[in-house]
Amino acid sequence: MSELEIRRLELSDAEAFMVYIANWATDTSPFKIDAVKAYAELSLENFSDYVEKTHREETFAENPDWSTATKYFAFINGQIVGEISCRWQIEKGILLEWGGHIGYGVAPDFRGHHFAEEMVRFALPKYQKRKISQVMISADKENLESRKSIEANAGILENIVDIDGDEICRYWINLEEQ
Repeated sequence: MSELEIRRLELSDAEAFMVYIANWATDTSPFKIDAVKAYAELSLENFSDYVEKTHREETFAENPDWSTATKYFAFINGQIVGEISCRWQIEKGILLEWGGHIGYGVAPDFRGHHFAEEMVRFALPKYQKRKISQVMISADKENLESRKSIEANAGILENIVDIDGDEICRYWINLEEQ
């Protein structure tokens, strides 16, 4: 398999993105990324608005409870296989409680290839550049593959919290030790 390319979304990615969101629409897993709901409203006609919004979110959060974030997408041979969101202010909203610095997802057709592990590995130096030495990342307790991706990147389980009946594992990655 080709090497994973991880980068910000560009206007030229419109067709690949439409295939990507169609892939998410087939997901029967209980572990979905929050963005899937918003993807239902996207089309080729408003794709440029979405790209602009993701770029704007790097410096401006639309809600005071939200962090600014940089969203990266992982590509294999021009196909989008997943995404990772680097959230920069963990003190915002639910991020410290259970959301974490990092949120990610791999589209259903591309699971089982360790792409999530590679995406997390890609993101960690971004935090080091911003002088963030402790990164919190979470996963549903039952999502063993996600937990393995975090643990493969030196994630240490701090605790498991109950959020509206869901058990969420809170991990910390110490970047000073890497």
